[in-house]
Amino acid sequence: MQVSKSSVTGTNRIVIKTLLAVAAGVLNAVSFAPFNWWPLGMLSFVMLFWIWHTSSSKGATWYGFVYGLGMFGVGISWVYISIHTFGGMSPIIAGLCIFVLVAILSIFPALSGWLQSWFSAWHPTIRMAFLMPSLWILFEWLRGWIFTGLPWLSTGYAYLDTPLSNYAPIGGVYLVGLIVLVSVGALVAIIRQTTKGNLILAVLFILVWATGWQLNETAWTQAQGQPISVAVIQNNVALMEKWDEQEVNRIIFEYMKKSQEYQDVDLIVWPEAAIPDYLDNIANGFWRDIEDHPADFIFGVLHRETVDDVTRYYNSVVAVTDHIMIYRKQHLVPFGEYFPFPGLLGPLIEMLNIPMSNFSAWQQPQSPLIAAENRFAVSICYEDAFPREWRDQVTSSGALINVSEDSWFGDSLAPHQRLQMARFRARESERPMIRSSNNGLSSVINWKGGIDVDAPQFVQHVVTATIQPRSGATPYVAFGENPVLILIGSWLILGLLFGKSGRRNNGLYT
Repeated sequence: MQVSKSSVTGTNRIVIKTLLAVAAGVLNAVSFAPFNWWPLGMLSFVMLFWIWHTSSSKGATWYGFVYGLGMFGVGISWVYISIHTFGGMSPIIAGLCIFVLVAILSIFPALSGWLQSWFSAWHPTIRMAFLMPSLWILFEWLRGWIFTGLPWLSTGYAYLDTPLSNYAPIGGVYLVGLIVLVSVGALVAIIRQTTKGNLILAVLFILVWATGWQLNETAWTQAQGQPISVAVIQNNVALMEKWDEQEVNRIIFEYMKKSQEYQDVDLIVWPEAAIPDYLDNIANGFWRDIEDHPADFIFGVLHRETVDDVTRYYNSVVAVTDHIMIYRKQHLVPFGEYFPFPGLLGPLIEMLNIPMSNFSAWQQPQSPLIAAENRFAVSICYEDAFPREWRDQVTSSGALINVSEDSWFGDSLAPHQRLQMARFRARESERPMIRSSNNGLSSVINWKGGIDVDAPQFVQHVVTATIQPRSGATPYVAFGENPVLILIGSWLILGLLFGKSGRRNNGLYT
């Protein structure tokens, strides 16, 4: 049996492109925190766009998929720690679950690659500088809400410390990501062939980055009222102790004891479920200590509510002043705080040992919490990855608060990625943020997304700072992702109307 030289060459080309696509995905993963090597992120997309441009429809789909395997395989590797180390799942089953999750997420870049290949007859510059970026961001947005959403590793986050982050108040993380990818597409087009049109792209590339630099001097909001002095208590309570009923009183005592040292602040903040008990079960002595303290308090606690003989449980935050206000978590973590399809996933539930995994999601609108004579837009843990869900709170709030329990992630990438997303929320809303985490990276973030002060991981620490509340709405807070989606839709429609149709190459993996 003879094997043709062309088939061997084609196989080698597939292998090389596959390896390059996987490597490009890994490069993108390390562009995010804690590495923050954002130039590698741009190089990653240069590689991907070039591979897509030289591939068939089936090939582009495959290379988009393996790119996703590299990116998500590294970028969300921390899920293994959550479900194995702390959830008690066996290493083999946990590894299989992570592979399935990574494969599902990789479908989104695969679909981007497949769909862009349908327009192979478009002018290469238009295809790489506008079509590929638009489709990538569109599917990134879809990934952020479909099946409850997992907007981890959205492109724009990696560029928080570049001039492009100054576009965040205008259009949020998806606008920043779109600008990054349009810049990448322009670079690929310029590298591919220098023409008059591509020279124009080069000028636009410089102008976009220069404008981003200049926007650093632009403020869409303004300072409001008096500064607030804050103490954020990070007590580094071990998870095994936190959910031990015998430890509850000791945990509460230690939080209160540490807080007594800060009599001269306006606000004291404790992390998510700092009190691992139900609000109605807390002893009266605790409330007397709170009432005697001159500061207001905001802290995480559990809440239960019975209506029509049905009891629902909520992961909550309370603000304690001369009265109590409560915020109940709306966007729960699947397989962490609730289990979808319990009848189907019964065996999986039995494998895990996750406390408090039967929460309900609050379905009604909620007002900001009031403390220290100011309004705070509240989010619990990874809710701050979904900015569209708390924009209504932000409009009438002077600052943001996020309480978290990052112990589930151990010493992994996740806490750093979460801090990066929290910083982005502050930047796009132009509001300071107080971030309180049980075991590390508690921080006070200024209205430009910079960290004023933070706490190291895995130690007890108290973060003290002063924040300045702000008022007004950035364009992003006012309009959300709608302008970006309209822009992407307009580009795609214009391309369909004026792009030349042609025969697509449907060769296998080339």
